[in-house]
Amino acid sequence: MIAELSKKEIEFVEKLPVCRLATVTKNCRPMVRPVWPAYDGKNIYIATDLDTPKLKQIEANPEVSLVFDDYDRNEWTSLCGIRFQGSASILTKGEEYRHAHTLLKEKYPEYRTKEGGWKEGEVPIIKIVPTNVRKWANGAWAK
Repeated sequence: MIAELSKKEIEFVEKLPVCRLATVTKNCRPMVRPVWPAYDGKNIYIATDLDTPKLKQIEANPEVSLVFDDYDRNEWTSLCGIRFQGSASILTKGEEYRHAHTLLKEKYPEYRTKEGGWKEGEVPIIKIVPTNVRKWANGAWAK
């Protein structure tokens, strides 16, 4: 069971448009990339293209880490973030896929357009079940 997030911490995760996802290659080299997540208070969902390396990396080793962070370049005392560690799986269809797809479309208008939208099964969705959370804050919810 992961630590409970406060209402302000959940709002922080939900409002950020981008976070960073870390996976590892088959040679155990870390790979970090920006992703566009949706969080339902329990799981984190990320849509991705079919041929991305992160899918193969998750299939080989489902343990991942995500960092949501924010700061003001002119005021470093406002630095805050949340790192989730967890287990990832790949959704391609079904009830949970539709739930994640709806969350992603609600958060990102680009997924509601003709060019950016997709139908069930056309785009894989990565599901991350957090197993550990680490929080740090000088600003945002800490005040």
